[in-house]
Amino acid sequence: MPDEDQRFQRKTVLVKRSLQLKYIGMVFLSVLVASMIVGGDVYYSLMRVMLTECPSVTDRITQFNTVLLVKVGLYLALMLLISLYVSHRFAGPIFRFEKSCQSLSSGDLTHRVSLRTGDELMELQEEFNGMAAALQALVQKDRNLAVRLSERVDEIAKRAVDAGVREDLKSLKVELDHLTKSFKV
Repeated sequence: MPDEDQRFQRKTVLVKRSLQLKYIGMVFLSVLVASMIVGGDVYYSLMRVMLTECPSVTDRITQFNTVLLVKVGLYLALMLLISLYVSHRFAGPIFRFEKSCQSLSSGDLTHRVSLRTGDELMELQEEFNGMAAALQALVQKDRNLAVRLSERVDEIAKRAVDAGVREDLKSLKVELDHLTKSFKV
């Protein structure tokens, strides 16, 4: 199992740059706006009460404001890191699904999505893999039918008396033989 976890280690933090940056921006702005509304209201209310009740604390309030600004900067930096981490947990699986869709659309019906433990979208992985397996079974069934029909056409062509009919049956056999060859099952 360690080899499998190592195989899926992402070396790039921004796997899907545009998606992750949009997500980070939305999370960051949401937290920033909420913090500014609540924090600003609390700050304004406290400062108004303090300056009304104790006007001599102005120097202390200036020091408090400086410390508060530094803390707000640190909190925002921490929020950026958290949103980057969360976006990475979504963007990696989305990137893998895109690559898997490309494999499937190129005809490789044996391909399955394999996400890392702890990644988001595990339910989608199960549904996607179930869909791929169902498609693979359908194409395999059609391929088996095409093989049987091809053999039957070959038998009929051997018994045909007319050369034109024999050639038509042989070309039909060639088409049947290539019916599902573009799929990897």
